[in-house]
Amino acid sequence: MELTPRLQDVINIVKQKGEINLKDLALELKVSPKTAKGYVRELTRLGFVEIDEKENVKLKVTQEDPVESLKKIIEIHESEINALKKEVEELKTEIIKLRKKNSRFATTED
Repeated sequence: MELTPRLQDVINIVKQKGEINLKDLALELKVSPKTAKGYVRELTRLGFVEIDEKENVKLKVTQEDPVESLKKIIEIHESEINALKKEVEELKTEIIKLRKKNSRFATTED
């Protein structure tokens, strides 16, 4: 899975510092603490970092099987993938309709 550049920035800062307070992370990123917390929340959900009660952020040390980790990520995004597949199919159908309409229009002009 590829993280957004901003989430990669967060991970790099946390790696570099070992542990960083959420407010200090916000200062490093030049964003509000609320925005920084959103980034951390996403990375926590994905299993990359953890945050304690004092809002200190550190990389998550895990013994999780990489295959299981990938399965979780796929499950998280499966509904989005299915919605996109459905949208692609709808667009294909619409293109076919437009082509038929266009070909009928072209034959009536001749």
